[in-house]
Amino acid sequence: MRGVFVGRVEESELLAGHLDEARLGSGRLVLIGGEPGIGKTRLACEVAARAEASDIPVVWGRASDDEGSPPYWLFRQIARALNASLPSALVDGGTTTDSMIARFEAFETFSEQLREHARHAGLVVVLDDLQWADAASMALLVHVARGMARSRLLLVATYRDTEPSGGKALADAFAAVSHEAGLVRVRLAGLLPVDVHRQLEAAARVPVTAEIAALVCHRTGGNPFFVNEMVPLLDSAAEAVPDGVLDTVRARLARLDPVCRELVAVAASLGSGLDASQLAAVTGRPLETVLNALDEASAAGLLAPGENRQFRHDLIREAARADLPTATRARAHAQLATWLATRPDAAERVAEIAHHWLASAPVGDPCQAAEWAERAGDQALDRLAWEEAAGLYRRALEAGAPLTAGDRASLLLRHATALARDGDLQSASEVLSRSAEAARAANDPEALGAVALAMEGVSNPWGDFVGGRLAIEALAQLRAEDSSMRARLLALVGGEASFVGGPDADRYSAEALAMAERLEDVSVLRSALRSRQMARSGPDGVHERLALAERMSALGEAEQDDDTRLWGWLWRFDAFMMLGRIDDAEAALPPMRRLAERLRRPLATWHYLRSRTAIEITRGRFDDAVDTARRCIQLVDGRTHSSAFGVSTFVLILLDGLTGLDLLTDEQHAEFERSVPANLLPAYGYYWAQHGDFDRARRLARSVADEGGYPRPVLLSAVAVRAELAWLFDERKLAARMAGLLRPHADLFVTGGAGSLANAGSVRTYLGLAEAACGHFDDGVRQIRLGIAADDTAGIVPHAAFGRWHLACVLSRRHRPGDTEEAVALCAGLMDTTGHLGMHPLRRRVAELAAKLRGDVRDGLTRREAEIAGHVAQGLTNKQIAALLHLSERTVETHVQHILAKLGLANRTQIAAWSAQQR
Repeated sequence: MRGVFVGRVEESELLAGHLDEARLGSGRLVLIGGEPGIGKTRLACEVAARAEASDIPVVWGRASDDEGSPPYWLFRQIARALNASLPSALVDGGTTTDSMIARFEAFETFSEQLREHARHAGLVVVLDDLQWADAASMALLVHVARGMARSRLLLVATYRDTEPSGGKALADAFAAVSHEAGLVRVRLAGLLPVDVHRQLEAAARVPVTAEIAALVCHRTGGNPFFVNEMVPLLDSAAEAVPDGVLDTVRARLARLDPVCRELVAVAASLGSGLDASQLAAVTGRPLETVLNALDEASAAGLLAPGENRQFRHDLIREAARADLPTATRARAHAQLATWLATRPDAAERVAEIAHHWLASAPVGDPCQAAEWAERAGDQALDRLAWEEAAGLYRRALEAGAPLTAGDRASLLLRHATALARDGDLQSASEVLSRSAEAARAANDPEALGAVALAMEGVSNPWGDFVGGRLAIEALAQLRAEDSSMRARLLALVGGEASFVGGPDADRYSAEALAMAERLEDVSVLRSALRSRQMARSGPDGVHERLALAERMSALGEAEQDDDTRLWGWLWRFDAFMMLGRIDDAEAALPPMRRLAERLRRPLATWHYLRSRTAIEITRGRFDDAVDTARRCIQLVDGRTHSSAFGVSTFVLILLDGLTGLDLLTDEQHAEFERSVPANLLPAYGYYWAQHGDFDRARRLARSVADEGGYPRPVLLSAVAVRAELAWLFDERKLAARMAGLLRPHADLFVTGGAGSLANAGSVRTYLGLAEAACGHFDDGVRQIRLGIAADDTAGIVPHAAFGRWHLACVLSRRHRPGDTEEAVALCAGLMDTTGHLGMHPLRRRVAELAAKLRGDVRDGLTRREAEIAGHVAQGLTNKQIAALLHLSERTVETHVQHILAKLGLANRTQIAAWSAQQR
């Protein structure tokens, strides 16, 4: 029976308020932190009691610091209390689907179960001692927390904020939920002196002097557990009161029979539970002796009353095991591991056995430790508990057992696989390098190929493509015959070669696809199709990509695989964007959204949102695009590799360049410039040119010297922006090279071939700029006019405006009759268009050009026309004017005709009269 609850008035009222909010549909996650014994669990009990009094169900889960506890232990208890069960993928493993998809779906299924249980009367879930929770439980907690803000669920979690064993999993989880709307943090400190006094009197059931209460408060720091531990010593002299609770516990242990004290110490070293059969097997004592010792410990107040023997408090256990010699403790772990391995349920206790073997070092058998840790790692990996799996594989490698090169390669590979699935791709890459070395030492090309394929599907275009290089090395050693391994390695090389700009993407991807078709293996065919799509992601492959999209969609329909169906739609979308079929691309969004909703995977949703942002930018719906781009960033921030986050950031930069809304901070710009691949630097330079920082733009644009090395997916975009910068900075040689690269694709539109982020309009616009930069103004004007018409037809609103801006700029430099007037008219129209769209940087540039052009025009005449009018007034003939101004006589005649038409005059005499009036 719990004692009287004292103090904590403010905290109790706060939790009561959040309980009411949860009951009304605003779910809350309350994190209660503090040192051991401070009353975290007691406060949770109070809110649980309040909930039960209001007929709100309450369920509990308590983490254990026994390393052998199974993954998801916290939520196994919660599921059991709700007469439910965790999804089988988390408990039984053995899933044949993509593990990341399976884990996400399993997490979502369980979260929905909790929300459903809370739907009617509400639900309180208490998770106690979170600092000891396994990493898989923490990952599931984060997922539950992210979906509870609109539920009737109150989740109360207690944790020791002074416990070093909380480690990375606890810190990562708290960071992940730190911005959730329903998060509440409560940190408990020591009780006030008045509350310590009340607690002492309630526990002792006798009056306590103010002096003794003050002394206890001073010595315990107001820690309620410590205060209670002092109650039996209240009659002692003041100097007999120990400095800490450990002294109190040791004093109790000293009064025990030596055999009892030994058994309690061994039990404390082995785990929090006290199983009499285990203790008898480990110590060699008769079962009757063990039972008598446990009864004695219970009578001494060290164990909680009842049949379920547990230490009354974790600090008691810690004190009990503190004085046990290391060798004795290690032997006990080895003996317990040996005994557990002989039991019928050993297969279900693999993690527990592994823990004890690992804890038996340096006395125990390192081979047994490595073997059981590896088995436990395999089980955890199979059950999607990647965090536990990674730790177990690491400890198996560090156990000191002799391993062959092949065994080491295999163990390292599984360690890297667990790290990669947990999202730690950098560490996974480092471990894979070690695995590759071991595979080479074993002279095993299959093992080397397996290492290469470990990163398949999670390649990072902004990172280091180790996989492709290893695949080439493995292919050189494999027999030249059809096999799933060979086909997948060829697909990996082909897909990655397209990213890094290698010349072999076509050859490898085509060979992989042909082999996959001969093997009739669906999984290999899927990999080969993705490889081929990447290899053909340049502008010359757009029509083939449409065909590949149809094949991928058909494969998805045949296999009833939503992931494959989604890729079919994504590839269609990218091809439609490059072909300028914007209506068709926009029509692809609804089926993509439905598939992403069914898949319930962050990356699938990110791809849909990325595509939606591209359409919103292309249509000029910039406010919507900003909101969607920010959703993309929130979705992948800290959850995947750098490219997905970097791409989403780049989209915001594009939007900032179009709108001038300062969407990124200076720190974000600096981080982007440090991490962005070199091939995106010219585009980033153009952003600064839009904002008037031409020095920075020129530096970034010139940082990429070899345009031939552009990755295929970004080829059109990269070349188009360099053509634009060549015009801006009057770089004729660069412009000529860009024109040569753009000319074969003049009928396409500027966008990415694999992952379209926006449509920058017709290729002809950029070809026209390149031609104009080379001095071919007539060709430039013609191409830009065609580009504007194509953009208008496709409905690419912002870049149709850019096309008109570029046309005005080229006309202003060509200086043919009527050019300046047309440029002025274009600027007038653009001032309205850019203002309506919110394209503020372009609007400023248009205004500057318009002002300059107006300075070149007087009363409707250009400077040249006004000059010629003056010479006509002086009585000079067209031939004389032509000789004076170094023009052809025909050009002068054309100017005279324009002057007459603009001024509404009939002859040269009237021009002379008009000129006289101007003076």
